[in-house]
Order: sequence, then C-alpha cells, then structure tokens
Amino acid sequence: MSVNIFADERALIKCIETFSLKSPIIVSVDGVDGVGKTTLACNIAKKMNFPCIEIDTFVQEQQGGFIDHIDYNRLSETIKQAIITNHLIILEGICVLQVLQKLGLNSYAKVYVKVINNYGFWMDQIRLFPPDKSADEMIAERKAKGFLLGHVEDIIRYHYTFKPHENADYIFERRTDVN
Repeated sequence: MSVNIFADERALIKCIETFSLKSPIIVSVDGVDGVGKTTLACNIAKKMNFPCIEIDTFVQEQQGGFIDHIDYNRLSETIKQAIITNHLIILEGICVLQVLQKLGLNSYAKVYVKVINNYGFWMDQIRLFPPDKSADEMIAERKAKGFLLGHVEDIIRYHYTFKPHENADYIFERRTDVN
C-alpha cells in the first residue's frame, strides 16, 4: 500500500478534491489528542464546502473513557443525514476507525495526523504505543507511574489494534520546534 505524506494542508485538500462523488464518501481524520485533527478536518470541510462531524460532540458526560461513552444512535443518524445531503463528509476524532466499525461504516479515505518534532521523531508513538511493547504493557507502565488513563487507555488499545498510523491513506505531518 502506498501512503501519501503531506506537510501542506492545501496539497492534501487538493488531493481529496479529486474524489468522485458518485457514491457516499466518508473521509476520516484521526490521530491522538492535541495534534490538530479538528483544525485540519474543519479546514478541509470549509474549503470543500462539506460538513465536518466531530465525534467528541457525541460523547456522553465524560466518565473516564471514550469508546463506550459515545451516543452511537445520534452519531449514526447525523452521519446518515449528512451523507444523504452532501455525499461527502469529514468525520474527525480519536479512535475514528473503531467508531466507524461499531457503526458498520467504512472510511473511503483515512487521514492520520502526526506531530513530528524538529529531530524527525513522532513523539506520540514513543510515548504511547512503541512497537516493541504491547498495549497491556504500556497501560500497566502508565498506571504504575500514577498516570490517570481515562480515554488514553482507549487510544493506546486502539493504536495497537487498528494501527491507524500504518493503515492511513494519507499522513498529515505537523512540524514543531523542540528547544
């Protein structure tokens, strides 16, 4: 599988604009907390004049997790209505592929957002899901250090199970400076 890597938002949007709208299309935007998923998804949606649906707006009162606290009925209905009206929607959020699986839907194009430091390292992978450890090891390690997990446990398990960073059609890399 060939993955397209972008650092320029306009180039990514130009690529997405080439999609045929003959059938309903879901473009998913994924990544860990704080990488700019919502900003990117909203910019794509605005430029293309299509709706952006943020999964976070369907999370029921925060109870220390994510996947099990989404109002899937309301989200499903919102997606269904948006697809009927627009044929293309941008769906954004952490664990988006798992959410789509629970809804029985697929993403036509999967975008994964990474923050890369000025040394070229993807720090979230090192911090949350290194390839030489398992999800259970990472979760146990974080618990032993006294970290509150909450939705981070969902993010860790999701990355080890769904591997969205490896299965994306498009990687969007945000560069940051480290002093």
